[in-house]
Amino acid sequence: MSRIPCACGTMFCALAFVQTPVLAQSPDASSSAPNTDGKAAFSTLVVADRPITAASSLTVREQDLRLRPIQRTSDLLRVAPGLITIQHAGGGKANQYLLRGFDADHGTDVALTLDGVPINMVSHAHGQGYADSNFVLPEIIERIEVFKGPYFAELGDFATAGAINLVSKRSLQNSFASLQGGMYNTLRGVVGAGHSFLDGRLHALVFGEGSYADGPFENPERSKRFNAFGKLTYDIAPGSSISLAITSYAGDWFASGQIPARAVENGLISRFGSLDPSEGGASFRYNVYLAYQLRNEAHDLSALVYYSRYSLKLYSNFTLFSRDPENGDGIEQADDRDLLGFRVNYRRRARLSWLGMDTSVGLSGRLDVIHNSLFAQRARERRLSVVDHDIRQSSLALYIKEELRFSRWLRLIAGLRADYFVFDVNDRQPDVTAMDMQGDATSGVRGDLLVSPKATLVVSPHRLLDLFANFGRGFHSNDARGVVRRADPVTPLTAALGYELGARTRLWDRLDLAASLWGLELDSELVWVGDEGVTEAAGATRRLGLEFEGRLRITDWLFADLDLTLNDAKFVQNAGNGSAVALAPRVTVAAGLSALLPFGLRAALRFTGIDARPATEDGFLSAEGVYLLDAFASYRYRMIELGISVENLTNSAYRSAQFATTSRLAGEAPTSAPPSAAACPAGTRAQTNDAGWFVGCEDVNFTPGTPIQVQARATLYF
Repeated sequence: MSRIPCACGTMFCALAFVQTPVLAQSPDASSSAPNTDGKAAFSTLVVADRPITAASSLTVREQDLRLRPIQRTSDLLRVAPGLITIQHAGGGKANQYLLRGFDADHGTDVALTLDGVPINMVSHAHGQGYADSNFVLPEIIERIEVFKGPYFAELGDFATAGAINLVSKRSLQNSFASLQGGMYNTLRGVVGAGHSFLDGRLHALVFGEGSYADGPFENPERSKRFNAFGKLTYDIAPGSSISLAITSYAGDWFASGQIPARAVENGLISRFGSLDPSEGGASFRYNVYLAYQLRNEAHDLSALVYYSRYSLKLYSNFTLFSRDPENGDGIEQADDRDLLGFRVNYRRRARLSWLGMDTSVGLSGRLDVIHNSLFAQRARERRLSVVDHDIRQSSLALYIKEELRFSRWLRLIAGLRADYFVFDVNDRQPDVTAMDMQGDATSGVRGDLLVSPKATLVVSPHRLLDLFANFGRGFHSNDARGVVRRADPVTPLTAALGYELGARTRLWDRLDLAASLWGLELDSELVWVGDEGVTEAAGATRRLGLEFEGRLRITDWLFADLDLTLNDAKFVQNAGNGSAVALAPRVTVAAGLSALLPFGLRAALRFTGIDARPATEDGFLSAEGVYLLDAFASYRYRMIELGISVENLTNSAYRSAQFATTSRLAGEAPTSAPPSAAACPAGTRAQTNDAGWFVGCEDVNFTPGTPIQVQARATLYF
């Protein structure tokens, strides 16, 4: 969370000022030049950004980002403690997000925004909440706001496990041009230019990016990406500004897909081989948004309007030859949409005798006009249309929040949020039957309203200690096609109840510690499975967890950090399998040792790990643990900076994304054969369809992690 700068003691700051409006543009200028004062960088992170409404939430500013090896947008998101991002289908697909005991797929329970503009896509062809952040350049980000749990009245759809807002810069101290390249035919060029006009009141930013990478795969990714970002900010008066931003992104790629472990173990392919070289896709997204902000001693007002144009074509083959032994099970998922919305937040601060009052109200709306479809395909040639829908999904939200400051050591925050959704679906082929997928008409209109109370109590018994108690109801929406379908419609809005106890302290002006014990109850794990064109129900779940964060300034130039999370995710109703939630992360750890020296050298050594976890509810299959060590170093002399980064320093052979999947290799038992355990090797199990015929082996399908990768970078500032 952002905070008004304060020159007083850290605890008095926490009590004297309250959080600035969430998802608002930053009024502070930022710089692309490195801060060579290590102590200042540490202070920016742990003093100015101590959260004031939840122990598990924080803001990470640009200075701390410079202490991490950030090569791509997913690296930015990993600064959120406990968040793991995984890429499993080429360089252009949205990441897989793991947070707080959720395998949130591509974003179902993690809300992502850029300057308040939503990244998650509702009723997406590939999965609900699909959050493709490839259009965000790491170089444009000034700070990252991290929120965990459903305790924040300002946050709505998908913000159950948490939410992350990426806040862009408004100015640069130096323009720059950067070129990066290295192993696996990787090349990336970035330019950024900024200038101020009208006596420093008008700030202009322009960024451009082009990149290419093959990856370590035998079927090269051939990933191409082009990005542009432009922003104009005009300071109308002190504390008042208006900004206009435009982004443009296009990318296309090939992918080696998720390969069955047995195909590697029996020598059919290597770890980096492919069974369907046509997998991959192409996507573009254009955004334009206008933001206004007014801030003074008594009032804050922020407003945002945005429009996005988006398209995706995704070619996948998860089950290989399970449904169609002759042509294969390749699918094409297509999503085309227009997205527009607005957000207005108003905040007023007042004092009645000894009682401090801080009132916030907000209104937001969103409309998605969508056409998505699913085709059977072979080598990217369409064979059959399976799903074809036109969707109009709209939502309107209103919230009110009141913060009462009874004293310097006691505050109470209460909020209420109401969300109303309308799902309007036109099924353009309601009677199709194909690929063993029975069409079910999903035309119709349905609306739903959800009211979500929120509450937080903050007790500060000492100027160095804050204690937090949080409670809140949140939700994620479900895919419109499942909501309006005639047979077994799903709940439109899946509610989540969250609660948390936490503490945060700063000791000896150099050590920041935070810990939280949290719980989250989700009414249903209902999701739309875009790969199959159907809705699946998974029941209610309960998650409990413990999180720890530590930041230490060892010397004026040397820093250490540690983030540790322990999670337990279970179904409320035990089906005789221990109630495990498949692929839910149980233990994650991120640690680093960073140096920022005054003569222009910065370096870091970082460790990331996620423990093994069940891939199936009954524990028959497991996803292996992943432990990685990365390093980077950079030296700047005047206007030139040279850097080198090494990912997977130990050259570990690991599995990146992992899923339990029923698939059939070419030559495995034919459909007409009766099922037999002998049809599948040890460690897997045979699966049958409703008629009792063999359809494949349930096995761990995985995307191999990248071996050691060395990249060099040169930057010229001007």
